[in-house]
Amino acid sequence: MKKGIVTGITMGEPAGISSEITLKVWKNYRKKIEPFIFFGDPDHLLKTSSKLKFKIPIKKINKITECFKIFKNYLPVYDIKLNQKVKFGYPSSANSREILTSIDKVVKFASKKEISCIVTNPVEKNIIKKKQKNFTGHTFYIAKLLDVKKPVMLLTSPKISVVPITQHLSLSKALKAINKKLIVSTTNITNKYLKIFFGKKKPKIAIASLNPHAGDKGIFGKEEKKIIIPAIKIIKKKDIDVSGPYPADTIFNNKISKKFDVIICMYHDQATIPIKTLDYENGVNVTLGLPIVRTSPDHGTALDIAGKGIASEKSLYASIKISQNIAKKKKLWIQ
Repeated sequence: MKKGIVTGITMGEPAGISSEITLKVWKNYRKKIEPFIFFGDPDHLLKTSSKLKFKIPIKKINKITECFKIFKNYLPVYDIKLNQKVKFGYPSSANSREILTSIDKVVKFASKKEISCIVTNPVEKNIIKKKQKNFTGHTFYIAKLLDVKKPVMLLTSPKISVVPITQHLSLSKALKAINKKLIVSTTNITNKYLKIFFGKKKPKIAIASLNPHAGDKGIFGKEEKKIIIPAIKIIKKKDIDVSGPYPADTIFNNKISKKFDVIICMYHDQATIPIKTLDYENGVNVTLGLPIVRTSPDHGTALDIAGKGIASEKSLYASIKISQNIAKKKKLWIQ
């Protein structure tokens, strides 16, 4: 049996662009990547292919290793039938269970080392929450499946890499959640996985401030003096190359940011705004701290353009490439 890398891709929100961008990646890049398997409804994939006039051959598989033989000629699908027919742009909670099943399946296969890595297509959180009340996104859902308490979200692109210490929280809750322990643990995990996943021998890490002008010696806030600077001192004792806090209005300037492998940010939008502004189509979300390799495109479901054939597949392609490169480094071969 051939030895190789296999990626499991979740269905994402069926009413969004997930099926379109998956088809486009196979159509345009299948000769440049290792095989992937789409965990979703083959009928919906065929419907999307027909609507967009792609004429892409799709084949259901029963065993993961079948993809090695067929990938160049067929898009392999692990069959997960949807509960309700899909209308593009109009998500339904009737399919929430199937969306979660898609995630559950790829995580299970990756945990058992039957697939090398996983890529999760975007979902509508509010739709899934109707069935899964505590759902706040893929990162913590997958972490819970794997009994991981503190996953870290790395957003990376060729131009910049960022990590928010707080993730999907309202800004008011995020501000209350910032503490020394969280900054230290997030930076430690980031440092560790930049070595494991990306081969950085000694990652250069910058930490952004919370307040204007890094607090300006306490005039505009005490968090830098009381929380961030003490946290940096603790991190430095562990022989980690970390510096800061840098004012958030200058650290993302290319002349400064290019000196660092990653910038640790204090809240979600402080991290996502710069990467989506500087390199929107090539951004990838990499979850650090899991026992499996998981990436995802750095964009949402794009309901407004679903089914129109105009969605860019570049972020999904980048997600697959990064997941497969990491899997190769970790020698997660399937045979």
